[in-house]
Amino acid sequence: MLASPARSLAEEESVLIQVGTVTGESDGEIDLPVLLDNCAGVDSVQFDLNYDSAALVYVSMTPGDLFSAEYTVANADVPGRIRIACASALGLEGKGTLLTLRFQLLSDAGSAVTITSGIVTRVDADYNQSAAYVSISDGGVSVGSAPVPQSAVTPWIPVSPTPSPSPTPEVTATPEASASTTIASPEIVSPPATRLTATIYYVGGGLLLAVVALIILLILRKNKDRA
Repeated sequence: MLASPARSLAEEESVLIQVGTVTGESDGEIDLPVLLDNCAGVDSVQFDLNYDSAALVYVSMTPGDLFSAEYTVANADVPGRIRIACASALGLEGKGTLLTLRFQLLSDAGSAVTITSGIVTRVDADYNQSAAYVSISDGGVSVGSAPVPQSAVTPWIPVSPTPSPSPTPEVTATPEASASTTIASPEIVSPPATRLTATIYYVGGGLLLAVVALIILLILRKNKDRA
């Protein structure tokens, strides 16, 4: 008994953002409406609208009949994502077209168009702002009689080509520095100190003996002359 009133209250308060579903021809352009329902008192709406950038190219945005043109902004800097923001000083009174997006079709595949990051606020009679419940109904673009494809990624991530690996450069070994041949300078061989000392000793001793013998000979001759 209590669950049903609570569910009904949530459904009544929920603001519905609905993306239309349209059909076009390859290489042509289509207009995709985005609608807002159960939006009494809504003073701001923002969300991301996602699509396959390989199938669609964003061309332009035309404000709908709910918010003033100067307060309806579409930012499509990133391929595959359009950021929408709308605002008003006073709350809305009823449902209608929030905006219309024009796309060019690039292929026969078509694309789902989905909504993420939806935020909606309301104001009451005293201008008190509060967050509102948000319901989302996705749509898309089909080509010819083909159905709208399922969304592959939300938001779509552009597929980058896999880079081919570049050959690993061969590392050339640095030649080792050849050891330089050092020619040793011939050493000056000094005569052993002991040999030099012995020579001096023998020469000095010989001279001393010669001097002593000369003195003795002079003394003998002197004595002989006296006799």
